[in-house]
Amino acid sequence: MDYSLLTGVYARLEGISGRLEMTDVVAEFIKEVPDESLSTVLLFLRGTPFPSWSSLELGIADKLMVKALSSVSGLAESKLNDLVREKGDIGLVAEEALVSKPQTTLYSETLTVEKVQENLGRLAKLTGKGSQDKKIAYITELLSNASPQDSRYIVRLILGQLRIGVGDGIIRDAIAKAYELDPSVVDRAFNMRPDWGEVALTAKNRGESGLKDYGIIVGQPVKVMLAQKAESLESALEDMGEVELEVKYDGARLQIHKDKDRVSLFTRRLEDVTRQFPEVVKDSLNHVKAASAVIEGEVVAVDVGTRRPLPFQNLSRRIKRKYDIREMVDKIPVEVNLFDIIYHNGGDKSGLEFRERRQLLSESVDETDRFRLAENLVTTDLKPAENFYKKALDMGHEGVMVKNLKAPYQPGSRVGYMYKLKPVMESLDLVVTGGTWGEGRRASWIGSYLLSVYDPESGGFLEIGRMATGLTDEQLKGLTELFKPLITSQEGRSVVIKPKVVFEVAYEEIQKSPTYSSGYALRFPRLVRVREDKGVEEADTLNRVEMMLKK
Repeated sequence: MDYSLLTGVYARLEGISGRLEMTDVVAEFIKEVPDESLSTVLLFLRGTPFPSWSSLELGIADKLMVKALSSVSGLAESKLNDLVREKGDIGLVAEEALVSKPQTTLYSETLTVEKVQENLGRLAKLTGKGSQDKKIAYITELLSNASPQDSRYIVRLILGQLRIGVGDGIIRDAIAKAYELDPSVVDRAFNMRPDWGEVALTAKNRGESGLKDYGIIVGQPVKVMLAQKAESLESALEDMGEVELEVKYDGARLQIHKDKDRVSLFTRRLEDVTRQFPEVVKDSLNHVKAASAVIEGEVVAVDVGTRRPLPFQNLSRRIKRKYDIREMVDKIPVEVNLFDIIYHNGGDKSGLEFRERRQLLSESVDETDRFRLAENLVTTDLKPAENFYKKALDMGHEGVMVKNLKAPYQPGSRVGYMYKLKPVMESLDLVVTGGTWGEGRRASWIGSYLLSVYDPESGGFLEIGRMATGLTDEQLKGLTELFKPLITSQEGRSVVIKPKVVFEVAYEEIQKSPTYSSGYALRFPRLVRVREDKGVEEADTLNRVEMMLKK
């Protein structure tokens, strides 16, 4: 399929602000896309070359892209950098630069969606010495065969800066409209198989029955079931009656997929972290009695001597580490606390009541000191629940989970089947979308950060405040190093930051405000921690802010 057909749709979508109209445009387009191209087209519309659970990453920075553009256009890198600063959009710079590119290719090929995907797949797998030159070669090959308009969107896609406003909500509704389906059926299918291309192909060729047949596949992660925040233990017990309380560990949600002698580990963001936790792989092989299973738990970093839990930041060093894994295993040991099983010996168990799943989990695991079931209590009474909560806090944990014993497992949903309770003011998980360089002594650091809520319909972000106080010099230095590679443009001291990082933010109050695009502002926001376990799609939404304001 010609790539220009897709970029024509991109251009149309950029000129539309209404959600319903955008949904119509996407729906009409995908109805005409051939089966063999549909999966890639849906990924590209969403602004990514790979499914969310894929371990492939492009890792291309603006500097490398400028080198590729210089090679194709004949313009000096300094000239291109000036244009980037002027326009604030490297995609528009690519389009302008390639309008007058020299005709160096006698046998220019028609650029296809498949060719773009092929080159990006190869690019993502390059590592080691000489890989930078090879990456530039794959990019220049695409740009050499691209029209100026095509190049605008190729560059934005590679850099993760597509910005056409098409989020999961629009993709879901467009698939539903194109193939005359209930959006809730499409949504459930995506939560079971988080790949819009696969969902769209099934919807097109097998309809509603095909999507309803979706079950768990071992080795391919499902979206995790999410918890709501409880106001109190009393309110949670009143809502659900008999409940199971579990310790809420300050770690990372882990989805363990075992199929005979093969184990895969995924985070709640669907990242593959199998290589980072070889001891968990070994424990899963040795202590999960089922031949095939999908089990959920929380992996927690612990102190070498006392075995008490360590803050999440210690665990994040394990998650990020790509090399010298053995050294990190010894330096930062972990424990796994298991709490659910949703697949067992060839059968999808997500429809069972939680009480039955917990019993099955108990029967399926030989517990050890570091690979065990999460500590729990089943009760209907407030007093023992309060004692359990206090015990969890005394042990150094975050709080408790309160779970409905009759509830099935609902991937990707916050449906009131479980609550989380922590003894702190309810915080918000917000995406960093901008910043301002400091002044004087702090001029070399980003001194304040623009915070935004996530809009799941458009895939965009709505500003809700700036955080500038309470950060130490050490924190400012570390955060600046984190965000420097994510700066996409700068005007004066203000920078635009690629939305990749989530902050957990505490605050004094939520106020209505015309200053920010969300319509609200946070009073005295302050950083609790960087949520390295969360993707931007898991950040809090405007709807959640409004619900909290009503409370």
